[in-house]
Amino acid sequence: MMSEWDRASLGAVLALACPALFGGVLIRAGYGPVLEAWINQCKALIPDGAEPMVLPSSTAIERLQKSISVARSLSEARVVYQTGAIEAARGKVLLLSGVERLRPGVSSALAAGLDENRRQVSEATAFLAIDESRELGESVPAILSERLAFRADLTGMRQQDIATPMCSVNDVKRIATTVHASEIAEADLTSIASACAALGISSMRVPIYCMHAAQALAALNERKSVSPEDVTLGCQLVLPGRGHAVPEEQADRSPAPNSSDTDELEQPSSEGSGTEETATQSMEWQIIEAVASAPVQLAASSIHKSARGRAGVSGRSGAHVIAFDRGRPDRPVRGQTDRGRVDLLATLRAAMPLQTVRNAHISQSGFKLRTSDLRVKRFKRRKQSSVIFVVDASGSAAMHRMAEAKGAVERLLSQCYTRRDLVSLIAFSGDQANLVLPPSRSLVRARRQISDLTGGGATPLAHALVEAYRLACAEHERGRTPFLVFLTDGRGNISLEGNADRQTSIEQVSRLARTLIKDRFPAVFFDTSRRPDPRTRKLSNDLGAQYQFLPNADGETVSRMVRQRIGSR
Repeated sequence: MMSEWDRASLGAVLALACPALFGGVLIRAGYGPVLEAWINQCKALIPDGAEPMVLPSSTAIERLQKSISVARSLSEARVVYQTGAIEAARGKVLLLSGVERLRPGVSSALAAGLDENRRQVSEATAFLAIDESRELGESVPAILSERLAFRADLTGMRQQDIATPMCSVNDVKRIATTVHASEIAEADLTSIASACAALGISSMRVPIYCMHAAQALAALNERKSVSPEDVTLGCQLVLPGRGHAVPEEQADRSPAPNSSDTDELEQPSSEGSGTEETATQSMEWQIIEAVASAPVQLAASSIHKSARGRAGVSGRSGAHVIAFDRGRPDRPVRGQTDRGRVDLLATLRAAMPLQTVRNAHISQSGFKLRTSDLRVKRFKRRKQSSVIFVVDASGSAAMHRMAEAKGAVERLLSQCYTRRDLVSLIAFSGDQANLVLPPSRSLVRARRQISDLTGGGATPLAHALVEAYRLACAEHERGRTPFLVFLTDGRGNISLEGNADRQTSIEQVSRLARTLIKDRFPAVFFDTSRRPDPRTRKLSNDLGAQYQFLPNADGETVSRMVRQRIGSR
């Protein structure tokens, strides 16, 4: 079985030899000796000993594309354009670091550069992309990863696992000149397409990558026709990390012909189509088995898939907001200085093309700046998430529920330095609901305020809903994203008027849940009853909350489920 290091090395060889066919290679690895060794091997394979052009993840989109050079335009008093990095890298190797942090506009520009490779074959750019993601919330933009034929995962690689180079510069040159001379059978193309369909791959780029990879491997081994081994190895370089699932072999697999079938294979040509079909199915399953032999890549694929589905587990669950004071830089906008800070470069770029017209109407020389040229810096950031615990502190099970809530609050707060979430706690018992812990990120404050919290008495659930709604509205007005967490058995028995009337309380709770909470604030409902009750599930539905039956749990379980729920929105 081919190791991840061999897959990364061989993928780099083919990408450097034929960048117009493959685009490049995507390597997932943290910075260290393993990644440095792989980059050095890639440098040794570049013809003419040229150094790769390095492009960091913080690169602005203006540097990638053709744009106005502000410094030269000011010094020469005319509009001067500068060449973008994508155009400057034509015919060279482009090393991208931290591709998981690329901005959407930068990713789109790089994808357009990869598409341009097919139109400028002689000056195609080979992309070496480094994915340094460590958190589940980070993933490579799909628009970029889909255009890179090869990928490998070196995160678990040790320094002693580094192997010697399997190819040289001469091999790279030979592949580049003879790749199209290798012929591939139509049956092999059918097997590749069938394997991609069986793995749930819908992109038409992928089977084309597999075909060209098989041809390149045949050229590497100086063969004029593609062998089954070339097809299998080419698919093993391209397919891992792209499929959604490996199908069960026993479902549709037809047995490959063996020595006992010799008499049947020598039948007249009328049965030849059946033999070809059997051979095609056999090749298809060889490809699938080769892909399944790369468990590291399949695991990486599932991680990135879950990361996209749970974008926000690390505190980035709030909605995007536009601000003029802080956050991630966004496209500047036209405006006055009272809205924010002036973006000098954007202002000069806006005014530069108009200088010729303005100088033609004004006799005075010099740079003409107008109020309409002003551009203001704009930022984009995510709202903070404010988790509001609404805990039932009534009845005999109050101590157990409070222990769960305290443990969950402490665990969420212990991680808020990375998630930037706020946590608050509303406890209800007797005839009222109290805000025990206002929204806070301080673990010390939370421990001090909830340490002596006790429970018992009646269940004023209607009061708790009103208090939770008020706090959620206040958090929303502060620019945060409120999230409600209920820990109760749902059996309220105190009405809003303070009377011990269970039926009235149930009706009020249901009405308040539908009118105040549902469709306004996301919520999760932990049913702490000893056994499931349809009335409790109905209350959860009235709240529009995700229902969880959790009669026995600890703070770790509650906090983990809350984090998952926040991230899945």
